[in-house]
Amino acid sequence: MTSDGNEPDDWRRLAGEMVTTVQQKGHLSDPRLRAAFTEVPRHVFVPDYIRIEVDDSGSAVMDGRVDRSGSEYWTTVYSDQPLMTQTKPVEGQPDSFVWSSSSSMPSVMADMIEELDIRQGMSILESGTGTGYNAAILCHLLGDNAVTTVEIDPDLRREATERLSTLGYNPSSSPAGRLHDRVLATHAVDEVPYGWIVWSKPGAVILTDLRPPANTDIGAWLKLTVNPDGTTATGRLMTPRGYFMSARKVAEFADIGHQLPELTLEEHQARAKLMTTRESTLTPTVFQDEAFRLYFWRESGDAWWWSDEDSINLNAPDGSWAQIQGRTVTMLGPRDLWEEAEQAHLRWETAGRPDVSEWAVHVTADGRTVVELPR
Repeated sequence: MTSDGNEPDDWRRLAGEMVTTVQQKGHLSDPRLRAAFTEVPRHVFVPDYIRIEVDDSGSAVMDGRVDRSGSEYWTTVYSDQPLMTQTKPVEGQPDSFVWSSSSSMPSVMADMIEELDIRQGMSILESGTGTGYNAAILCHLLGDNAVTTVEIDPDLRREATERLSTLGYNPSSSPAGRLHDRVLATHAVDEVPYGWIVWSKPGAVILTDLRPPANTDIGAWLKLTVNPDGTTATGRLMTPRGYFMSARKVAEFADIGHQLPELTLEEHQARAKLMTTRESTLTPTVFQDEAFRLYFWRESGDAWWWSDEDSINLNAPDGSWAQIQGRTVTMLGPRDLWEEAEQAHLRWETAGRPDVSEWAVHVTADGRTVVELPR
């Protein structure tokens, strides 16, 4: 079956079967894009991947790496699924691990390229080179000179560059010195990097996943158009059709957003004495609505929350904390976090509980990402 004991003679057949699967999901109607997915060997960019298992608690856990010697390797690499390729620890927790890079699901890759309406003659900036597979697809589609791909992790960047080079692809690795027609992010962001505006032409289209690192169960795709002034952008949110890992702030560590402080027993006891309670007209059930959760995040970006059966806990970096059970609020710290939720919910209700696709998003000239409900 193999030409060298390592690579099958018929990997193109496997790639063709993968393409058929992606087509059945409504993608790759463009023959040029279909050819790119058929002719770019995914296994070159994913020489191994991390096998994921689900434990008894329902959590995803690592179950070793699978390389080309593994019996399931070839069928898995040429299947329409994401493949985890790297983990990084959380800063201050050297024994921890968080997924930090992957080879995206091919149908989601195709979906994003199609959503951006990428055409011959355009130039594109890809943020998040990762394995290099998506960059290779873009190079096959548009040509090397049209593609710029950037990556924060020097090891990933080096490996991806080597893999691309073996296939004759040599995209730029620096966005400076040119303006792009399209920006595609293969990672999630909590704020739109202003560099994407700076490196784009007026009228350029940007597509990314807007998602908080601390609450990755909420988010939306964001599609922006750079305004004629070249310094701002306007767009709308879309129901996400794929989930992406959060962009890392530094190469060495994964970004999981806010973390709870570790307190001693004495500190817990001292905090307990300072807690106050009040009643609210709002119950924790409002956080079951994904649109409201997303809106509250944008309104109180430094607050994060987690569910505990019939309660919601909110926390902020300044030490403010609140727990809501039924209509009873227990709180601590300088901010009343549940009041912030109450006010956000009132604004959301007044706007008519709009779907995320009705919200407007602006990236301002000073680099802020502003999400607005319809008026």
